[in-house]
Amino acid sequence: MSPAPPPSIAAPSAPAPTTGGTTAPGTTGGTAAPGPDAPAAERRRPWLVILVTLAVLAAVLASVARGFYRDGPLEPDAPTAQGSKAVVQVLEDLDVEVDVDRHTTDATETLHGGGTVLVTAPSSLSAQQLTTLADAREAGDGRLVLVEPDFVSLSYLTSDIAPAGSLRTPTDLSPGPDCGDLAHGARTLHVPGADGLYGPSTLYRTSGPAQGCFGSGEGSLIAASDGILVLGSADLLTNEGVAAADNSALALNALDSTGELTWYVPSPSDPMSTSGQTILGYLPSWAGPLALWLLAVAAIALIALGRRFGPVVVEPLPVTVRPQELVLGRARMLQQSGSRDAAAASLRSASATRLADRLGLRRESDLEGLLAALVPHVDHSPEQLRELLGPTPVTSDQDLVHLAQDLDRLEKEIDR
Repeated sequence: MSPAPPPSIAAPSAPAPTTGGTTAPGTTGGTAAPGPDAPAAERRRPWLVILVTLAVLAAVLASVARGFYRDGPLEPDAPTAQGSKAVVQVLEDLDVEVDVDRHTTDATETLHGGGTVLVTAPSSLSAQQLTTLADAREAGDGRLVLVEPDFVSLSYLTSDIAPAGSLRTPTDLSPGPDCGDLAHGARTLHVPGADGLYGPSTLYRTSGPAQGCFGSGEGSLIAASDGILVLGSADLLTNEGVAAADNSALALNALDSTGELTWYVPSPSDPMSTSGQTILGYLPSWAGPLALWLLAVAAIALIALGRRFGPVVVEPLPVTVRPQELVLGRARMLQQSGSRDAAAASLRSASATRLADRLGLRRESDLEGLLAALVPHVDHSPEQLRELLGPTPVTSDQDLVHLAQDLDRLEKEIDR
């Protein structure tokens, strides 16, 4: 007997024996023929390679594109709608030196030198950061430009300006006759309302030497007091909002005052920030695209390898169940299905079996014979016994309970 040919790689199967030097069907020269699934597997491989290649290219392109700028609200290098690249680029064209700082200590150095610092998110600063900025401004006579500060942040910097309301609908505002230089050459400002970058635009109430401009109701969109300029809408500086109305005139004239500007974007990595650096913050910038690429590759691999190889093999296992559990389980199923007649038949059959056993009628299977044997031993008539043990319909759960009780009393009567 010659050795069996090797199994096919595409579709594993048991080797077929051969006799008399005759090769097994489907083989040539001792080499197994491809299984029926081989062409399908070969067709899937190019698509799998193409998908993996596309995933790699997409991850690389996303990583490269993301490395050109950091996107976020009022990011000075971001060309997106929420970024401020347009304002920064025009300021640089006007010979304004724009420095981007993300730590409070760097911003305080500018204030100590008498420069201008734009704070893009003053409401996110901690009490220590706000106190440090206020002390540096007073010591160096610098200038602070705050974008939509809240009541808490303003309380650390000035007591003459406080929030007084908000604009939740798109609004065009004009300067009042007393604005003077605070209008910064703008005749009309447009704010988007509730759809703004930081939500609704904020109006501010002024007192003492503070001055407001572009008023609406009880507050003003622009307020100034002792070296502090408050902008009530972040959309005045975004790439999308700076082109509306005269927003660009206000943004450029308000920031082009000293020829130098520090664009301060608060960062969670600031040592003075209350929120410490998270674990994800220590990862490099390419870790995010790499993780997405790995997830894409894992998903493709699961789809490619997650096909079923054959039917599930069912093996009988020895199971031991207590009789009480079987009885309770069957009773619950009968109750849920409303099978009162089936439950009554089960009760009658079990009771008849026990009665026949007690009367010595082990081989008696006829109901008439059982009734005849029961009559001398009980106080029931044959008709009552026939109704109790016969196939009488049961219409309600209460009737089923009564039947069980009557059968139990009948068995006890036989025992006496």
